[in-house]
Amino acid sequence: MRPASRLVERMASDRALWAAWSRVAAGSGMAGADGVSAAVFGREVGPRLAALAALLRERRYQAQPLRPVRLMRGGKLRTRGLPTICDRIVQRAFLNVYGTRLNPTSPVSFSYRPGRSWLNALEQVQRYRDSGLTWVLRTDIANFFAEVDHRLLLEQVTERVRDPYAAELVRSWVRAPWLMPEGVLERRGGLPEGAPISPALAEFFLAEFDREVNGSSGRLVRYADDLTVLCPGRDEAMAALGIVERALAARELRINPDKTYIADFDFGFTLLGWRFIGTTAQPAGDAGTGR
Repeated sequence: MRPASRLVERMASDRALWAAWSRVAAGSGMAGADGVSAAVFGREVGPRLAALAALLRERRYQAQPLRPVRLMRGGKLRTRGLPTICDRIVQRAFLNVYGTRLNPTSPVSFSYRPGRSWLNALEQVQRYRDSGLTWVLRTDIANFFAEVDHRLLLEQVTERVRDPYAAELVRSWVRAPWLMPEGVLERRGGLPEGAPISPALAEFFLAEFDREVNGSSGRLVRYADDLTVLCPGRDEAMAALGIVERALAARELRINPDKTYIADFDFGFTLLGWRFIGTTAQPAGDAGTGR
């Protein structure tokens, strides 16, 4: 048996696993497909973490299927893929050890990053407005988390994560199947929204998209799958639409036509639940309308 790599050794350390457990225990605590909740796991947390460490060091740890959980989000009923508590802990340990290398700082992204928030995204929009970028393209990525292409994502993961076993762990989390009443059902695409690793992988997958779009015709401000490109004029905003569509199509993604429009600050637009008009921004009366 080959010895564990330095990355896996760090993931399997007491410090990494206990820190990961603390984050998982502070979450919803819902049981995954194995029926073990955070409360149940916590009754024997020491031995369970020791067992996880041994599995990682011996390269015998395997991701488990996802439990489908139906939740209301944005007025729609969506299926959230929930990993087991063990998988959530190991994913957190991976992120604690490797997260910054997987997901370097992006100047245009304000989601899922330490020290950044939706408020910072709004402030960046105001700064661009004050610099003369007064036309905007507003859109978002249609059904993003459900449509991320596994092949394209995992090609990038293999290039970035040089440790073969760690890359295989990520691959198993991305491709984890559903555990349904009728049996195990393969997932052909998308990122499980209940998995700790998914936001980091989403940002990783969109990093090159950010570089392609930002500065081509305007300045991109992105919060998860919500996109705003600020431009000096209407023609540039129209050009930005084409650039965004092509950059998404290259990644097997698409814009949401129902939430896509071009406006200026005089007409006004809505971003992250706030209405920009002129030099003011205030909570939108109906953020769900998109404009």
